[in-house]
Amino acid sequence: MHKFFVKPNDINGDKIHIYEDAGHISRVLRLKRGDQIIVFDGMGGEYRCTLEMVDKSECVAGIDEVLQCTSEPNIRTVLFQGIPKSGKMETIIQKCTELGICEIYPVITKYTVVKLETAKDKAAKTARWQKVALEAAKQCGRGIVPVVHLPIAFEIAAAKMGALDLAIMPYEILGGKKDLRDTLSNIRNYGNIGFLVGPEGGFDESEAKLAELSGIKLIGLGERILRTETVGPAVLAIIMYENNEL
Repeated sequence: MHKFFVKPNDINGDKIHIYEDAGHISRVLRLKRGDQIIVFDGMGGEYRCTLEMVDKSECVAGIDEVLQCTSEPNIRTVLFQGIPKSGKMETIIQKCTELGICEIYPVITKYTVVKLETAKDKAAKTARWQKVALEAAKQCGRGIVPVVHLPIAFEIAAAKMGALDLAIMPYEILGGKKDLRDTLSNIRNYGNIGFLVGPEGGFDESEAKLAELSGIKLIGLGERILRTETVGPAVLAIIMYENNEL
């Protein structure tokens, strides 16, 4: 069955009102009254429904069954991603959503090239990135839509990571000798894990030292230097594997 996203307040009793995907349902898929669909609210709620009204601007579905969401990992992961150039951020968001990320913080670092000078610029970029996360969540069957936050400064990111159960930062200079597997050896003891990835130019040494002071563990990823768009999905896949989620 086709799967569609609604906001939690679009669910009223045993009825669900679908707005964003109404045009797609009526014009592209040409579904009609009586057809069954799956609806999720982006917060873990999933419902098997039957369409009762189909229109290009709004569809209404009756809830037949509340489903148990089985697609979400037990561990909560947060990506702090140094903002890269071009469309790389969208690729990172898409792949990390597929792998089970819960939150994404775009981070402005010393070597960030992309300029987001105004609040309007940041809001526009974030809205686009959030849409990418939504589409990826729908495509891969997630029960939640990862939250993409407004861009934050490196110092704020380091402070937020310090509050997590485990925070790691791939950094080939100071962290090159520390093994990721050893760092994740007690992964079952962690409820949430955050990891910080630099942009194309990596991190400045002063940022790495601030990260250490904030309680972030610096680690290496082997002898090969990975592109920024590779690091996030690779580290997340390893975390999921070590937690028996892959």
